[in-house]
Amino acid sequence: MDLLIGSGLAAFTIYAAAKWNKSDKEKIQHTFRNLNYKIKDKEPKHLKTHRTDQYSLYTYHVPYGLVDDEKLQVLEKVLDRPVKVSFEKGKLHIKVYNKKLGTKYAYDLFKPKGKWTIPIGMSQDGLVYHDFDLIPHMTVAGATTQGKTQFMKMFVTHLIENNPEGVEFYILDLKGKLAFNKYRNLKQIKAIAGNYGDSAITLKEVKKSIQSDMDYLLSIDAENAKEGNVKTRKFIIVDEAGELQTDKYMSDADKEHIKECHRTLSHIARVAGQLRYSLIFGTQYPTKEILDPQIKANSLAKVSFRLSTAVQSGVALDQTGAETLEYVGRAIYKTIDEHIIQTPFITKDDIWERIGRYEDVSSTNETANQGRSDTFTIG
Repeated sequence: MDLLIGSGLAAFTIYAAAKWNKSDKEKIQHTFRNLNYKIKDKEPKHLKTHRTDQYSLYTYHVPYGLVDDEKLQVLEKVLDRPVKVSFEKGKLHIKVYNKKLGTKYAYDLFKPKGKWTIPIGMSQDGLVYHDFDLIPHMTVAGATTQGKTQFMKMFVTHLIENNPEGVEFYILDLKGKLAFNKYRNLKQIKAIAGNYGDSAITLKEVKKSIQSDMDYLLSIDAENAKEGNVKTRKFIIVDEAGELQTDKYMSDADKEHIKECHRTLSHIARVAGQLRYSLIFGTQYPTKEILDPQIKANSLAKVSFRLSTAVQSGVALDQTGAETLEYVGRAIYKTIDEHIIQTPFITKDDIWERIGRYEDVSSTNETANQGRSDTFTIG
């Protein structure tokens, strides 16, 4: 009798395990039903499954009128693995990855791809790069300590290391120059500004440079920097843009400096991309007031590290998601496509091993700084 009971219990256990241990495809179909993801009585119909060592791709035909939906992101929790949902040509594609994205990828993994191409990070599908010749301007958002400034230092290092004679930087380091002050004597660093007045001066010089380049291209009947064989690309980096906000306690002079900064940054975003100027606009706290509409509209590349709220993510990326990022260095990179990436990890020592040789240690910049405050440096 004991044997019969034990056999029956074992059989029931095997039956129950088989019943509840469903395949990913079955779990996806059940999720469609639970979410009421259908048109009338028509649900998505499985067409094919493609498997690789990295992922399984499930493709579905969906009834007319049914489109991709953010609520399908629940599949990541249902399957307990990373999931990418896309919708193309009337077909729903659900890619289920075998492993989760790691939390650290060394900078050495990212090999150079070209003069103006920088590594963005590792995604579930592999290495991701950004080409500033294709998309010149970028916004970078992220709460304190989540990786925004370190990401900027990484790509400054990459551009100097791989094109030392063809790149220039104008940096508004509005957290007192603490992040980028060490870079001040690199020959590629043309200016580091740490306050409102010096930021306005720096941007005024950039605006003059833009006009000079326009005049040159007009003189040779060239429509853009590529046609004019312009060799140098100039990067204007803003870190932290939230400081460029006026308040009632500011002096009139500072208010005017800030207004001038906004006018010039907007001008750069609107007209200078094809002249080989790139604006990198960084902020910890993206709001509609801080992230100027003209800058956002002309910055077709967006990188966002973790943010505090879905509202901030909506401002930074036009979608939610940045508020759910789990790890330091984890970000969403968005152009036409979208990738969740882990940005390259590089140490301070490694940075200076790579670019320290371009530092002019004999320069004190005393001549360049005459008539300016000590928070402004010309390289």
